[in-house]
Amino acid sequence: MNAAALTASRVSGTSAIRAPPRRRAAAVRAPTIVVSAGRRARRDAHESGLESGRREEPASLPSRRAVALAPVAAALLAPLVAADPARADTECTECSNSNSSLAPGDKPFVQSPSGARFADLREGTGATPQPGQTVVVEWVGYTSGYQAKKIESTRETDAPYAFKLGAGEAIPAFEEAVSQMRVGGIRRIEIPGELEEKLAYSRDPSQRYAVGPVPQTLGGRRALDFVLDNRTLKDFNRTLLFDIRLSAIRK
Repeated sequence: MNAAALTASRVSGTSAIRAPPRRRAAAVRAPTIVVSAGRRARRDAHESGLESGRREEPASLPSRRAVALAPVAAALLAPLVAADPARADTECTECSNSNSSLAPGDKPFVQSPSGARFADLREGTGATPQPGQTVVVEWVGYTSGYQAKKIESTRETDAPYAFKLGAGEAIPAFEEAVSQMRVGGIRRIEIPGELEEKLAYSRDPSQRYAVGPVPQTLGGRRALDFVLDNRTLKDFNRTLLFDIRLSAIRK
């Protein structure tokens, strides 16, 4: 008889055997499914739509949903396409690289020499802008590294962003992306949080919006300012995602 399972007590010269108390069945909890902020931003970007009219999903894009939005795409990344996305995944140590959480069928980002990551969602068929020309772009942005808050969408504000290429009027990531695009192209840009100040906006609030694109709404500015000013966040939390479409070139 197992002494650990039964308890014996002496009663009137006989041994009374007590069964051990029943244990309560442990509650079975349903597994928690966590969706990364970066993936949520990409999903929301797919749904917001930079293009007017019906939504279409480019053939090379994930088949999960129509990605006709504000996708970000472009052309002329040929010298970079040779990079191995799988290798980039293994080098992601701070989770600011969305290649580390791609779902089956998702199009990977290609990293440029500056550290910015691009994904061409649709190649344009028009001209490529030259330095000194004014470009007009539609864009949508997200704080993809933290809660995937929308910064802005020109589809909602009806205020396309125009800047002179090479004049330092736009954040470096926009300059680099647009300089390689053709009119009509759509490109997605991911700016790693650890390179945010180098490729995007200044951490100094007084200098932050000296370059564009500048959010036109108070909510958009608050979303961007929060991730840049909050000292409790890690660098990867400052990762930004933009989808841009090159609409026109003004000479």
